[in-house]
Amino acid sequence: MANYAGAGTTAGGASGAGLLPITGGPGSIWFWIVAFVLVSAGCAALRLIPRKVRDDS
Repeated sequence: MANYAGAGTTAGGASGAGLLPITGGPGSIWFWIVAFVLVSAGCAALRLIPRKVRDDS
């Protein structure tokens, strides 16, 4: 028989440790990383979306 009594405690502790940096507030490094990634994705999307060409003739 396997003993799974400590598995829930370990998984709960690991998820809590993973969420800890997110709750650091705006001064957290994760906030700046996410902001940089969103700006980069937005700039990449603007390059991929075709623009309307003005026809001056």
